[in-house]
Amino acid sequence: MRSLKFLMTLTIVISLVAFSGCTGNDVDTVNTNDRIEDQPPMPPEVEPNLPEDGEYLYGTAVVEDIEILILESFPVQINVITKGYLPDGCTEIGDITKSLDGNTFTVTVKTIRPADAMCTQAIVPYEKSIPLDVYGLKAGTYIVVINSISSSFELATDNIFESP
Repeated sequence: MRSLKFLMTLTIVISLVAFSGCTGNDVDTVNTNDRIEDQPPMPPEVEPNLPEDGEYLYGTAVVEDIEILILESFPVQINVITKGYLPDGCTEIGDITKSLDGNTFTVTVKTIRPADAMCTQAIVPYEKSIPLDVYGLKAGTYIVVINSISSSFELATDNIFESP
């Protein structure tokens, strides 16, 4: 009888210890203001060379390949298909700037990311079609540079619609 009482008491104590860690709160809360005095605060993880405005981080998209599509129309239309990847699940394509200097189109594809977002740390492939303003260009060879990747296309005739 005594060993049965001891066994039941032992079972109850083990159960209480095992279930004492179970609470109704599924999320652990951490006060980020509490830190050990000997350790300096950790800097936030930021991609290098990205300016901040407090709410967003800006960068330049990684471009791995570009493909120039010449649409069969007159006047000719040119689209550049840009393929690459984004560094995490929160980063998106931001501003795209285009300029023409001589026979060279320079296109910059920027990225934008919320500064305080918790993101998946997996690269995300993207594909973006970028139209070029080629109306009015003279016949010739043109170079397209997008974030340091380049290709070229040729206009066989002046790209101007002349009415009869």
